[in-house]
This record gives sequence, C-alpha cells and structure tokens, in this order.
Amino acid sequence: MRKKIIGSIVFFMLLSYVISAIGSYNTDKNNQEIETQNFEGGLSIVIYSAPLYFGVNIDVENTGETTLNNVEWSVRSKAAITATGIFLNEKLQEGIIEQIEPGEKATLNFRPFNPNTKSPIGLGNLYMNASASADGMSVRTQQRALILGFFLIMYRDTYMDIKPAEAYERWQNNEFDLIIDVVGLDIYSLGHLPGAVNYIWADGTLKDKISELDPSWTYLVYCHTDPPSTDSAQALVKAGFEKVYRLEGNYAAWKDAGYPIET
Repeated sequence: MRKKIIGSIVFFMLLSYVISAIGSYNTDKNNQEIETQNFEGGLSIVIYSAPLYFGVNIDVENTGETTLNNVEWSVRSKAAITATGIFLNEKLQEGIIEQIEPGEKATLNFRPFNPNTKSPIGLGNLYMNASASADGMSVRTQQRALILGFFLIMYRDTYMDIKPAEAYERWQNNEFDLIIDVVGLDIYSLGHLPGAVNYIWADGTLKDKISELDPSWTYLVYCHTDPPSTDSAQALVKAGFEKVYRLEGNYAAWKDAGYPIET
C-alpha cells in the first residue's frame, strides 16, 4: 500500500512537470487556431490554445512602427459555471514587458502548476480576459473555453466583462450605442441605467429584438443577477455582434458606486 501511494505521488509530480513544460516553446501560430485579435495604434493581444490544449498562450505584439516600452499586461480568469475541480474564480496575474520592438511579439505561456502563469484546473466553462497597455494605448480581449481537467478546449468568441467604473466612463463619453437591461419590467421600473431599454431575457423579448439591432453598434448589457446578463450578452455575440460588454456586478454594482439611475 505504501509503495502504491509513493508511486502515485511520483507519477503526479512527473505529470505536473510534463504538463507545465509542454508548449513552453513558441510554435508557429499558423498551426494554431487564433480566436481573437484586437488592434489599437500598434498594440495587439491574442489568446489562442496551447499545444495539445494544455493551457493557453497569449501574444502581446507590437504592430506599429515605434518601440513600445514597459508594456503592462494582466490576465484574469473567471469561472462562469462550476462543477467539480479547482477553479481560479477571480485570479489576476500581471507583469511588465520591458520592451517590444516593431514587428516583435512576446508570448505568455499559461500552464497548469506553473507558479508564474497558472492555468485553471477543473471542469466547466471559463472566461479568460487578457489586457495590455503601453504609451497611452490599451487593448484587451476575452475568450470562453471549456475546461476538462488540464485541458482548455472549444474556444469561442464571447462578450467582454466591464467594471462599473469603466462602464461609467464609457457612458459619459457616449461610447455605448445601446444599453440593454434584460430584467423583468416590474424590476426595471424601480430603477435602471440612464437611457437603458428593457429587452427582457426570460420572456424571449431580447431574442425577438436581435434581428432589429445593428451588429456594428456597441452594446452594454446588464441585469440584476449574472445568468440572465451573461446569457443575453452571449446571445448577441452568437448573432454576430462584435462589440458587446456586460456590466460586472450588474445593476447593484452600478448603483452602489453612486452612478446615476433612472426610474
């Protein structure tokens, strides 16, 4: 019995080492399925699956003509639906890339058991948000993946979570073409974000309205709980809408921050 226990410990130690090492090299991106790219003024960030789906790779690239110095990056992984296993519900990882020359990129390798860039372990849906900023530029992207043990598979485009402070700033700058509250009418009438329309998720109103909406617009979606807001935002993305934001914490977070509401 003791030998079996020792053997199991050694096996899992070796397995964790192999998993951490796999994909640590840079592979040709042409052989990878790149899911999302965001560009802004010469700064690009891309999330794509690691070799054999062991974790994830993130490229931070300089697509401009001048050197980027002190590029700050951060990654947040958030489990949307948990089942069994260990999850990083709100794990922020961050760092600084001292310099990226024009045409160059830095690849961040996120792997299970890697103490510097851990990748989640477990079973369920995961939303991974990656961002980078330098010289006044800021880009970010978010992808949804399915976790099976150590594997992150089935990457899909998804909406972008946005904190109330950023949502308020964008609202002040009139960056949202439409704000959608998907809660029931009886709750909507008690208070909602300024100018928000009420397209209820539960009774199918939003689904019926999608065909009338402009896919090129920028949308902010929220509710009073997570499931309706996440499902609604994802429904817009599935319909081909590319600029969809979901308010983190929903209406309560906006109100608690002291931002204006309408009744």
